[in-house]
Amino acid sequence: MAIVDRSSAIPIYYQLKSHFREQIESGELRPGDQLPTEAELCDRLGISRAPVRQAMAELAREGLIYRRAGAGSFVAPAAAAALIEQTELRVLAHYDVRWLASLEQAVSQWNTEHPQHEIDVDIRMCSRNEFHQVLQRSTIRGEAPDLAAMDFVWINHYASEGYITPLNELDVRWVGDTAQDLEPAVLANNTLDGRLFGVPVQADITGMWYRKDWFSAEGISPPETWEAWLTLLDHFASPQVMARYGHRYAVVLPVTAATGETTVNLLLPFIWMKGGDIVSSDGRLVLQTHCDAISQALRFLQTITLDRRAYLPKDVFRSRWWHLARYFAQGEVPMTLGGSYEWPRIREESSWEDEADAAKNLGFALLPRPETDVPPVGSLGGTSWVIFQQSNQQELCLELLKLMATRDASVEFCAENLQLSPYVSVNQHFIRTDHPWLSELVPLMAYARSRPMLSNYNRVSGFLQDMLEHVLWEGADADVEVSKTAEALSIVMTAL
Repeated sequence: MAIVDRSSAIPIYYQLKSHFREQIESGELRPGDQLPTEAELCDRLGISRAPVRQAMAELAREGLIYRRAGAGSFVAPAAAAALIEQTELRVLAHYDVRWLASLEQAVSQWNTEHPQHEIDVDIRMCSRNEFHQVLQRSTIRGEAPDLAAMDFVWINHYASEGYITPLNELDVRWVGDTAQDLEPAVLANNTLDGRLFGVPVQADITGMWYRKDWFSAEGISPPETWEAWLTLLDHFASPQVMARYGHRYAVVLPVTAATGETTVNLLLPFIWMKGGDIVSSDGRLVLQTHCDAISQALRFLQTITLDRRAYLPKDVFRSRWWHLARYFAQGEVPMTLGGSYEWPRIREESSWEDEADAAKNLGFALLPRPETDVPPVGSLGGTSWVIFQQSNQQELCLELLKLMATRDASVEFCAENLQLSPYVSVNQHFIRTDHPWLSELVPLMAYARSRPMLSNYNRVSGFLQDMLEHVLWEGADADVEVSKTAEALSIVMTAL
């Protein structure tokens, strides 16, 4: 079986890490055995150094390997002991598993400090689409996990349904102290009825990734307006420019429901910038009164997805959410819509040797606006850890969440993975220390706006995904589709 599957949604570094962990667990690799060098793995697997370095760093941090300068990486003498099961915690994760690093680091710290009460984690993985079905089935059977990492927009649903534990019930003082340091929008996304349900690992904002080096060579800047964006697309679609940089398409963006929630997350800001909305701040459906603004936003997007369809990858209609960053990282497009969370995946899929090289060639900006007098906006996202009601280890789970939520842990995780922190103090740290990437990204949080925080958000999102696909890819009339979606959602919302 191949060590790395390039078509998988699971990050390359995690596939590599899992491969060597399994070999150590099975005894195929024994204490003292040497692992292949970074150069050997890069050559054998056809991957860059970034995922190899991250895999080895995490194996070393977990005590499974050690590194000798100039000699390589070796299986640690204590590796077998590190794998002895003590208290097992069941964890559910979808394939975008970077957030597991925060948990694994907390487990490692706990085991070091509590050798008489070690923890092991049993991780079950599934796709984003399967996540909800797997979770609901396991809960019905009384087999819910102890912990899971989930998107902010899912928390309201699982909290409303009683799946997850309000952390105030476990340690009200710690929750109060933690809440004071959370970015206000992040706190709102993790709170229901005044109770905190999620401990966030990272926050992100949507915008546009672009090739800073190509833009600089062309003497152009990221587009500020929709009109400027169309002009820029035409420029990068010209044969002369394509020959100069070797890209095949001018842009990539989600156009169908195949990209799932990513479609809504990345395209909803275009609706907001035209003054449209789906629900009000208090959760009431307002789409019916915003049909015209929403239709205007969709007609603009049609000027790209229909009028300039040749500018898009030919198979973009069936692309998955992780493919968007891959097109960009591999130099097939000069720009893509995406979230700040995608930097690690872009770095992993690209040929850039290190972060300094990536920072030199890579740029991120907020989306272009209808006009310059319209305030910019991006969709807020992020990932939080939650504890399930069925867990028999709630107190132990909370102790791990406390370790993840410390300032030092958040600084380390966000700096390693180049992510925004959900904590005000940590983001201010990155600004004060002039971090080469995060100091530019943190100020964009001021423009982040939450998607609808609804108990039935998944159903609402499904209708929005279908609307976007019908209009942007199938060429349906925007007014008709928006009206149909408004009618359907009015029924869904009334049924609550």
